[in-house]
Amino acid sequence: MDQLELARQHAKRLHYEAVEHGSDPWSPYQLAEYIAETLGITVERCLPGASILDGARATFDAALQLIVHEDLGTPFEQAFLVAHEIGHAELGDGEEEEGSAFQIDPARTSEAAPVGMERVVDYSRRQRREVQMDLFARELLLPRSRVFDLHVTQGQTCSEIANRLSAPFEVVAQQMLDALLLPPVPVVAAEAPVEIPLNEKQKTAANHRGDAFLLQAGPGTGKTRTLVARVESLLDEGVDPRRILLLTFSNKAAAEMSERIALKRPAEAAALCIGTFHSFGLDILRRFNDRCGLPVDPRLMDRTEAVELLENEFPRLGLTHYRNLYDPSQTAAEILTAVSRAKDEVVDAAGYLALANAMANAASNPSEVEAAEKAAEVAKVYARYEELKTLAQCVDFGDLVMRPVQLLESDEAVRRQLQSDYDHILVDEYQDVNHSSVRLLATLKPSGNNLWVVGDAKQSIYRFRGASSFNMARFGCQDFPGAVRDSLKINYRSTPEVVHAFSAFAAGMSAADGEEALEADRGPSGKLPEIITVDNASLLTSAIADGIQELRQSGYRYRDQAVLCRGNDRLSDVGRELERAGIPVLFLGSLFERPEVKDLVAVLSLLVDRRAMGMIRTACWPEFAMSLEDAVCVFEHLRGTDAEPGAWRLSIPAELTPAGQTALSSLNAALAGFDATSQPWIVLATLLLDRTRQAARIASSASVSDQAQGIAIWQFMNFVRAQPNGQGLPIQRLSDRVRRLLRLRDDRDLRQLPMAAQGIDAVRLMTIHGSKGLEFPAVHIAGVNKDSIPGALRTSKCPPPAGMVAGGQGRAEDIVLPLTEN
Repeated sequence: MDQLELARQHAKRLHYEAVEHGSDPWSPYQLAEYIAETLGITVERCLPGASILDGARATFDAALQLIVHEDLGTPFEQAFLVAHEIGHAELGDGEEEEGSAFQIDPARTSEAAPVGMERVVDYSRRQRREVQMDLFARELLLPRSRVFDLHVTQGQTCSEIANRLSAPFEVVAQQMLDALLLPPVPVVAAEAPVEIPLNEKQKTAANHRGDAFLLQAGPGTGKTRTLVARVESLLDEGVDPRRILLLTFSNKAAAEMSERIALKRPAEAAALCIGTFHSFGLDILRRFNDRCGLPVDPRLMDRTEAVELLENEFPRLGLTHYRNLYDPSQTAAEILTAVSRAKDEVVDAAGYLALANAMANAASNPSEVEAAEKAAEVAKVYARYEELKTLAQCVDFGDLVMRPVQLLESDEAVRRQLQSDYDHILVDEYQDVNHSSVRLLATLKPSGNNLWVVGDAKQSIYRFRGASSFNMARFGCQDFPGAVRDSLKINYRSTPEVVHAFSAFAAGMSAADGEEALEADRGPSGKLPEIITVDNASLLTSAIADGIQELRQSGYRYRDQAVLCRGNDRLSDVGRELERAGIPVLFLGSLFERPEVKDLVAVLSLLVDRRAMGMIRTACWPEFAMSLEDAVCVFEHLRGTDAEPGAWRLSIPAELTPAGQTALSSLNAALAGFDATSQPWIVLATLLLDRTRQAARIASSASVSDQAQGIAIWQFMNFVRAQPNGQGLPIQRLSDRVRRLLRLRDDRDLRQLPMAAQGIDAVRLMTIHGSKGLEFPAVHIAGVNKDSIPGALRTSKCPPPAGMVAGGQGRAEDIVLPLTEN
């Protein structure tokens, strides 16, 4: 259970205690006031903008045990302000932290959709606390368990609940989506983490000062513990926390690191600069936007939007080799991949053209001439793409590191200022950094003094992002000469049998470079890893199913086991076969290809598609059940007229059966008040929570497959809500975006499971990339063959990472079962 859920559980207890003592749950302000009073807190109103608020809408004074909030807005809005500040009082925020006021959002989602800027920017610890308080406040006023009962048991709609509570529809709808579509998180007693003292190697690494330092840390060796210990030791020496920069590989890792440090040093944790290379780069671009020709807060353009931008330009670019006027989207995507890789190497459009010209000058045969011409065309597209981004005042993912590197290398004043900002820089997962990241570090710490990095070359798996374990080998030689290297040798996670299997495999990798094998801290389990061989691919899933059931009979729950594959397509096949074998699995797969999500897209299409083809899917809903013949009758009726979008709602074809007429009328009523200009999230929330029992049916089911449907719908609703603004009708824009994401296969971030799903007793299915940073008692690695893992060799310059197998083995605590096809 994470900190957000703990906060919500506490808020729920306060709510029910207040109601039990006579407080009215339908009077939110009186409820919040009563709870504050029982906690010994006084609540007072003030004029908006009063100096005591310091730019905020409400504040909590711990010394006076006083909540002051602006006297503005509805009773629910004011109740939310009070509830938010009660969260600060109850969850230990006694001291005010520096920084501008953070926007309170009653309709905030518990997990931001991984699209747009959310893919890059992680909240600071202070911002995460404010998010936690928003969720605490909503739970205090309307617990998920209560809204579940009101809707599922009592049959009240979202609008009815919102009206009675005098709350905005969006706020109640978001709480209902959380309550009905996500599985309830069981209440468990919080266990204090077991504090393992540092071993000598870890102490040496944590206390190193001076020359650049690289710590080689294999799986389960306590690298995070060592990194946190280093931060603690720096703070103990009196280093200003604002002068410590900690860079990680993902937002999730940054958040986890921040929370772990906060457990030890809460006062200093908020002042530390912790984030990813890309979020740090974005901060630089915002801070020095005038030097970069950017607005103060440039918008992040994702790959799908970039493809759309280039599609319209292709006819005007005069391309020959990449000419594709009929459907340029795939060609544009391929060129953007080349552009992205160029940015990983800090090569801009002019540099790309120079390299293309050099290729042309060196070409000695027709194939080399053609390759140079193609490179020149990519450079031409690259240059136009940069112009279009500038006009739109946007940056893309690759810009977030490349442009700060260019700025620092070309502007001495900026370089000196940033170098003087940080005394110590720490980097996690160094094996997965790319060339641009290394150059960024080199501009900040040219001598390497007090640069401290940790990684494991044997687990390098992100080659597609330009990352390379060669950066580990270069550290101390070409990069940061004279650096000190050391390694951790004791594995605390896995049994000796698993550690031996990992070490034996890793010993054959070039990245191992003669390193000593890891030692296990745990005692032997007596369970030797076993390579399971099947005669052909069709038998692979059966073997996995047998292994899962055998482990379950020996005491391992389904949720204790994970199946890892190299790609999502293979996982989808494995998941289907395991479900047929009666094994519950937790795997979303491609979100937009799931039937329940297609159903929602189909409903929206009825408002914009003149042919109303989405009726084929809505005809399967219980509320709108219609025979195929009736659906075809509607299509034929529309085909014979010059129908506008929504024309199916104007008249009912006489040929329809009575059941078909009823279904069409019900569908029309469900979409009453909406048209092509409506916002998709409002349409779907109204449909799910007001006008059908779809969400209630999912919430009432205990089956894992139904729970997965709920999670998928919740994830989709999160995605819909986070769509960027643009020209055209909102529903049509959303439909076009979904199609592009599917065509470009750019939806992998939407396959992540929300935190609430972790309690479901089902086997986890994930790619080896997706399993990074996780651990499971038992791991099944499917398809350990040369042509599947680590993958087919593409070019000698960019080999696939053999670290996939090593990374997969490193996830296991007790048992690892590789499966191979004969």
